[in-house]
Amino acid sequence: MTTAIVPHKRMTRTRLIGFIAMGFCVVGYAGFTLALLAGKLDYLPMTQAAIIAAVAAVIGEIGLWVGAGCLGLTLFKKRKALFDRVMGRKPAASDV
Repeated sequence: MTTAIVPHKRMTRTRLIGFIAMGFCVVGYAGFTLALLAGKLDYLPMTQAAIIAAVAAVIGEIGLWVGAGCLGLTLFKKRKALFDRVMGRKPAASDV
């Protein structure tokens, strides 16, 4: 019996940064939601909950923009490389 072992593609630095940033996005927005919920349920004073929620929302928003930028850049590079191969163009010197 033969099994085919497919090696995993190594993740580039840009994709790794993108996925980590998306993790910060999830953590930031979850913290935002939990802080507001804690304020509404009177576990925290609402002013303190709003300040914590604002900081968490900023962290989530930064993670969203950085993650979307990095992951979008990797998609753009893959698409450009595919078009270069299909059209028979040589890759740019910066892509080598």
